[in-house]
Amino acid sequence: MTRLSARVRQTAFRYSRQIALALTLAIFGAGLAHSQDLVQELATRANQTAYGGRIGVPLKRGDFVYLPTGSTVTAWDYRTPEAPRLAGDTRRQPLPGVITAIASRGRYLYASWQRGGSSSGLAIYSLLDPGRPRLIDGGLLRKSASPENITAISIDGDFLYAFDSERGVVVHSLADPLYPRAIRVVEGGPADVVGIAGGRIFTSARTWLGDTLLQVFDNSRKNFPKKVTSENLDGFENFRLQFAWPLAVGFGLSVNLYYLPPWGGAPLLWGSAAPGEALFNGFIAGDKAYGFGASGVSVWSLRLPVRRVGRADFANAFAAETTTVKGQFGWVATTTDQLALFDTGKTASPRLASVVDTLGGADVMDAALIDRSLVLLQNVYGLSAANDDDFTPTGRFDADLPKAKQARAFEDMAVDGRRAYLAAWGYGLIVVDLSNPSSPRELGRLPAEFSSAIAGKGRHVYLGTATNGGSVTSVDVSNPARPVVRDAVPVDTRVERLQLAGRFLFAASAPDAAGGPPGGLRVFDVGNPSQISEIGRYTDDCEFASDLAVSDDARTVHLRCSSGLHILDVSQPSRPVRIGFYAAAGVDRAIALGSGSVFVATDGTIEEVDVRNPRRPTLLNRYQLPAEARRLRVMPGRRLFVFMGTGGLQVIKL
Repeated sequence: MTRLSARVRQTAFRYSRQIALALTLAIFGAGLAHSQDLVQELATRANQTAYGGRIGVPLKRGDFVYLPTGSTVTAWDYRTPEAPRLAGDTRRQPLPGVITAIASRGRYLYASWQRGGSSSGLAIYSLLDPGRPRLIDGGLLRKSASPENITAISIDGDFLYAFDSERGVVVHSLADPLYPRAIRVVEGGPADVVGIAGGRIFTSARTWLGDTLLQVFDNSRKNFPKKVTSENLDGFENFRLQFAWPLAVGFGLSVNLYYLPPWGGAPLLWGSAAPGEALFNGFIAGDKAYGFGASGVSVWSLRLPVRRVGRADFANAFAAETTTVKGQFGWVATTTDQLALFDTGKTASPRLASVVDTLGGADVMDAALIDRSLVLLQNVYGLSAANDDDFTPTGRFDADLPKAKQARAFEDMAVDGRRAYLAAWGYGLIVVDLSNPSSPRELGRLPAEFSSAIAGKGRHVYLGTATNGGSVTSVDVSNPARPVVRDAVPVDTRVERLQLAGRFLFAASAPDAAGGPPGGLRVFDVGNPSQISEIGRYTDDCEFASDLAVSDDARTVHLRCSSGLHILDVSQPSRPVRIGFYAAAGVDRAIALGSGSVFVATDGTIEEVDVRNPRRPTLLNRYQLPAEARRLRVMPGRRLFVFMGTGGLQVIKL
């Protein structure tokens, strides 16, 4: 009777806890309501919504495909494979870190996450309504005193395996699915791709040295897996590894077919073929492997000898980030924000059954609002357009650039009226017409390699570089089809950010090399764009400046330095003078100017600082983030957009 009563109390507590959790938009785990700090964090995060970010491996379950991106999960309904539709997402329930993997059992979806490389956890979603995952435990309590860094998870029967690069493989019992219980830690390394079949667990991961780590575990005793294979494969020949037990296929500069001995030991190379290009990823379906490269999708027979037997067109094959297979269907998620479905069951070449645009962006860099349309700068391809209210994609602009990520690295954007100027690091300047925001089109371009900062208005834009030496270049865009360089001046520091105010161009800069001249603020007179001249500089306690925000009257510059926020009087641009300071260390180095306040990114948080009295800036609010902020922008509607790279885009309602 004692055990039964305890069980009843436990069950009652669990249901009451779920009811309480359902009343808040951000949920972080059981037993935390008594923590004053967490209550404050929940209240703060209640006004935060999340979109996009790092792409995890899709999970097919029933009629739905679940795609983890950043701190959220998106559910796509594939009951009609040729016309999938967005069923739901967890944008209003972002996790405290970036999702690394998902797995499901019964009516629950489990997600591992990381935050800042030092915090990790295991979250649980309800799939009672499979099209609308609902967070019921954010996993903040699922940590131990030792460091954790969960890179992947997988489930076999009643056990969940968390692959922790710091600790090994942590085996959890799912006897109670709402309370995964760690029961054992066994030796094992990091994992990015995980599969389970034939009493074996097999994993692959990229190592810090650029190799591809292959591991096989004997899982005949599910509560006690034992590693039987650990092999570092050449990372160029095998950039990504996929499995169809007992086979593995490496995709890279070659297509390599490996046999994995069930008894363990080194994998045996059975066959290899040269694709003639780099394959960035792939999947295996039946007796064929499908590789993704710049030329599209190539099909390879796994019946020896390994040879090419077909191909298919897919413009964004070079951006294939993650894949999954279910029967004859293979899903590919790309860093160009697409989820593609291939049907491999009818011909030697796969049929592209459908492509959908995903929400937010895998690596969104900046945003602008044109009418009621959001225009988002996307790092790997150009621009996407979305509804301002719900971020539903409405259009996109894929720049005509080489199909290599470094050539398509869009790092900054300046919008003037209905024209956008894009700085592509691997190419230069691209001018885009936004007359119809949902259908952007290119107007012109100018080669200017390593451009990573841009500002402009009217007839001229200005490009800044931070690679192989800094520089500032003025470009006449009065005829956007034929941009013309008017002047270019070298700078002895890297140019991190530019902002134009009248005839003055303000630059946040950083040392070009260790021991080189310090960065800080640099002021240029561009009244004559054909003769740029530097007229002022500020370096006091600011060796590294990464961002800046100029006041509307152009008399004050808010400069984000590695030491904190420097508030400068620039009423005399040739002699910037510090009038205020707010200490803010950390690796996050972005700022944005609000109404009487400045938002400062620091150590995975955003601090809102009151600067109405610039000589005594004071903290107003603090917002938690799942990853480091790379850029901040205050948008209409009292919103702060936070761009975090792997963490995606978070919108904070102010």
